[in-house]
Amino acid sequence: RRDEREVEEWRIEAKKRIAAVWNDPHVVILTEDEMHLSNQTTVQKIWLPKGEYPKIEITRKRDARSIYGFLNIKTGTEHAFKTRWQNMYITAEIIPEIRNLYPDKKILIVWDQASWHKGSEAQNAITQDGNIETIYFPAAAPEENPQEHVWKSGRSRITHNNFIQNIDTVTDEFVMYLNTAKFPYPLLGFSAKS
Repeated sequence: RRDEREVEEWRIEAKKRIAAVWNDPHVVILTEDEMHLSNQTTVQKIWLPKGEYPKIEITRKRDARSIYGFLNIKTGTEHAFKTRWQNMYITAEIIPEIRNLYPDKKILIVWDQASWHKGSEAQNAITQDGNIETIYFPAAAPEENPQEHVWKSGRSRITHNNFIQNIDTVTDEFVMYLNTAKFPYPLLGFSAKS
């Protein structure tokens, strides 16, 4: 599905749109994505003394939560929201939450082409707000989205190599970490000042 020409054209056009508002203090630029967090144990490489083996606990009962994440590219501030799943109705509920964080600002959201972003309920929430614009990432180009790095940081810090006994407790911990750390990841060469 990935089209390199489409990705390159997107980079050129998106960079123009972002450059036009980058220095405007009345505009917030957010990159957005969702992640699925399950109680399935994920393992990363670790160092152990020779001859020792790790004990990996697993659960037979599967449970999961979703997290919506919005990264403010200008500040490196993350806004994460725990949900049961991802759909256009939940996306529509999250839009006013973002508006509450930036009541007097124009918001530019850069996100992927998921059906729950383009669905009628989500689009109605954006239209009703009246001061939100969107840019859609090109298909099959997750590396363009800085929010992907935020997920990686959170997983590395909170969930990898850990047995998840209670999905809600771990999801709350994950969200708290995201909402209190800074993530100065760039978008098309634009990034928060450190």
